[in-house]
Amino acid sequence: MRLGFIGLGAVVETAYLPALRQIFGHTVSCLGYDLRPERELEGVTRCQTLEQLLATPLDTLFVTTSSLHHLDALEQALASPVQRIVVEKPVVATLAQIKRLKALLAEPEVASRVLALDHWMARTGAIQVAQGQIDEIVKIEGFLQEPSGFNAAGEPIALNFATGEPDTRQLEHPDGVIIDIGTHVLAMMRDTLRGLGGDGELSLQLISAKDRLGRPIAKGDLHTAEGEAHLRGTVSCIPVDIWLNKYAGPAGGQKGIRLHLRDSRIISHDRRGAEDVIELIEDENVQRWTRPGAIYAHCLAKHILGEKSLYECAPEEVSLTTQRRLEEVELLLQLQQQLRGPH
Repeated sequence: MRLGFIGLGAVVETAYLPALRQIFGHTVSCLGYDLRPERELEGVTRCQTLEQLLATPLDTLFVTTSSLHHLDALEQALASPVQRIVVEKPVVATLAQIKRLKALLAEPEVASRVLALDHWMARTGAIQVAQGQIDEIVKIEGFLQEPSGFNAAGEPIALNFATGEPDTRQLEHPDGVIIDIGTHVLAMMRDTLRGLGGDGELSLQLISAKDRLGRPIAKGDLHTAEGEAHLRGTVSCIPVDIWLNKYAGPAGGQKGIRLHLRDSRIISHDRRGAEDVIELIEDENVQRWTRPGAIYAHCLAKHILGEKSLYECAPEEVSLTTQRRLEEVELLLQLQQQLRGPH
């Protein structure tokens, strides 16, 4: 298997490569290109130009640039012979880019090649516990509360999601929590409810948003990234609240959803350490199931690569999945417009 990467940043190093080694060992060959010549990763053969990478026969190409450059890379990839192109979340980063992407995907032969990835779509454990009882769900909570550290000035700083080390990136708009991590929770919510028979309806409003230091985002501020946000609305006509925080401190780490049932039971799907934990909670009685392993490994193995991938088992789901991810990103970008003003 030969895989290509456009962009050789942290997500490739800390998420993709460990997952690929776990799944395929040394049977996978990786090639990559990055605009920054100093970026080289062990296990990835670097191409000198993007044209060289795209001219190489590849089984799957991953677009792993920064979000603002996903669409430019995708457009170049679509002009190549590569038939399977996977774009990291969020598939685009502006409303103007959404318009361009929709025009591209209007061609069925193009749409069948492009899969918008959010690795949380592989977190389907709550579906098995709920067993199709979507009519019994009265409320859903989604949460991504990331643990954070502190710099020398005592200010909160983000930690790398895979290593726990301080994240040296200085996040700026549009890469605040609404788009950067809100996509995860929304994808998991929608795909869970879709698996239970939901119709995919989606509406959200922004309740609050603050920056890294807990200050409100000012109208017209097109620079400061949101550090935390609260969203509220409906998914498949079920009320939802989404809580996002990239600076939740040492008590952070909650990553998942809670389904509140009509009889007061709760189905919880969270991430604890190196495993997913699914619980059915009824007062003091808790039934618990676990799924060990990295989420990226589960996602790549189940949805993207190998004999069980969407491309092999359900090719019609490739374009449908991308359409869902695009709808979610568009709504989140609209919320950013409401927060900051038109831009």
